[in-house]
Amino acid sequence: MLIAIVDFIVAPENRDAVVARLLQDSEAIRAMEGNLAFSPYVDPVNEKAVRIWHEWRDVEHFRAYTASEIFKQLGLVLRPLMKAPPVSRRMISEVLETIA
Repeated sequence: MLIAIVDFIVAPENRDAVVARLLQDSEAIRAMEGNLAFSPYVDPVNEKAVRIWHEWRDVEHFRAYTASEIFKQLGLVLRPLMKAPPVSRRMISEVLETIA
């Protein structure tokens, strides 16, 4: 499994619009082949911080997402609102167990 955590900052007055845009596309992203999770979050302490949590079945599916039109369009909308380049941490993970 590939986990990607993307952190970026925006002006506080733009944060709600940024999250709304991410939520607008979240259903389509979650429906992409190999996607296991896509969740945008706001930092409850830092009014400028936004985080996106991704889980993908494997690297190939994540690469297909980053090459997709939806990813490109999100970048066109979100990057101009970012106060600094995003930080994306990408990790390979193995599920040890799922407890319900």
